[in-house]
Amino acid sequence: MLKSAAVFSDHMVLQCMKPIPVWGWAGAEKEVTAQLGEDTVTVRADRTGYFMAVLPPRSVGRGYTLTLSSENETIRFTDVAIGEVWYAGGQSNMELMLAESWEGERAVAESGCEDIRFYMTPKCAVTGPELEEAEAASAWQVCGPETSGVMSAVAYYFARHLHAARKVPVGILCCAWGGTSISCWMSENQLQKTAAGMRYLENYAALVGDKTDAEYAAEMEAYWADWNAWNDRVQARRRREPGVTWEVLNEECGLCPWPQPAGRQSPFRPAGLYSTMTERICPYSIRGFLYYQGEEDESRYADYDWMVYSLITEWRGAWGGRALPFLFVQLPMYTAKAEWEAGIDDRHWAMLRDQQMKTASTIRHTGLAVLTDCGEFDNIHPLDKETVGRRLALQARAKVYGEDICADAPVMDKVTFAGGRAIVRFRHTGGCLKAAGEKIQGFELAGSDCIFHPAKGQIETDTVVLTADGVQDPLYVRYAWHNYCRANLFGCTGLPAAPFRTDRFSIEGKAQ
Repeated sequence: MLKSAAVFSDHMVLQCMKPIPVWGWAGAEKEVTAQLGEDTVTVRADRTGYFMAVLPPRSVGRGYTLTLSSENETIRFTDVAIGEVWYAGGQSNMELMLAESWEGERAVAESGCEDIRFYMTPKCAVTGPELEEAEAASAWQVCGPETSGVMSAVAYYFARHLHAARKVPVGILCCAWGGTSISCWMSENQLQKTAAGMRYLENYAALVGDKTDAEYAAEMEAYWADWNAWNDRVQARRRREPGVTWEVLNEECGLCPWPQPAGRQSPFRPAGLYSTMTERICPYSIRGFLYYQGEEDESRYADYDWMVYSLITEWRGAWGGRALPFLFVQLPMYTAKAEWEAGIDDRHWAMLRDQQMKTASTIRHTGLAVLTDCGEFDNIHPLDKETVGRRLALQARAKVYGEDICADAPVMDKVTFAGGRAIVRFRHTGGCLKAAGEKIQGFELAGSDCIFHPAKGQIETDTVVLTADGVQDPLYVRYAWHNYCRANLFGCTGLPAAPFRTDRFSIEGKAQ
């Protein structure tokens, strides 16, 4: 029986100006012909029936039909567009649906656009009949009020801004799952290549121990009972007050039950979703990757740079493009209310942001959307996804499509110390710096005692001159170096300055 991979359907977007792989299954060693427009390719399936046909690159277009045929069987996919295709991956902040984002009802109502289309990769933790049924029911969707509510809000806004700038069809492969660590999105073989990856594998194996699948199923049944009771309280509270904040919900309804029990069939096991989601849509031709993740790994920040390097390496290898763009999101500001009220700031989020900046600074063909001005108190899922999508689109427009625009946030270029002051020069400012408010907030200085004090600043074009009470001879400077704080320095581009530090102290205060 002739069958394509689930990712091929009516209304799909195929990547322009790149070879177009089309794969699926037919009879063992049967010939399969793929046709798109006037292009035709015939291949022979292997002994298992698997085939891969690669059609030649095509320019931007609309209204195509892709046909697959083998002996007396034919499959036709209609309303096919040729444009720009992006993979959107990560955890809950990438997964968060447009309907649940800020002003989601309005956004969904206004989302109609024939040129923006998306495919929701089925969410299944294990392979088997459930996954096959979900894939059979999956299909590409054209953005509109009846469809776009379930789309990733970040990916939708990215596509919207990219389409407005490029005027071409934009397709999004949505492939995200809330609560996942970065280890879920790599193969076990890739994880085994680094000490960081091995730690993830070993730590999760220790959590599972000798637990049977039946015991895990029983634990999950109890977990879902707790979760559903919590969700019922949340939804009831929202019905009484639709705009209620998460700070209030957490206080009145309790915290979301988390984490889930560990088990060999859990979606949160290392390497699991790589095989049940990512590989299922690979190597669908794409322009590049969008990635928003890190919240689940904040306590393991020390390994994060190696983990991101491994992820990028494997994904680029799997798609056959060593230079495929990888555009990702630096974590915004966040703290839980309980930690804030207790005066706890472990700076794990600051350290992980630092690892993300390190990745963007050292790995070629990457781009980072900085969100120092974003985030919500006591809500790990901030609802403003338009800002995130727009800043990712700026990265794409500048670094992938070559537009002459400012896309990078201001970053620290050089720090000098003289006369009891710290002079911090920035690049990527667009010509100047400015503060959103009457005074600059977010800077700290420390002297030889390594104790940081809030700093006062004066802007001089692309430079900030800092002093701090209690620090006569500053030696170190930090900016936005907290899990959650007010940081209000911007470039003339409107983009917020990126967090940084000049010291190399650990969060415990010891030298690294």
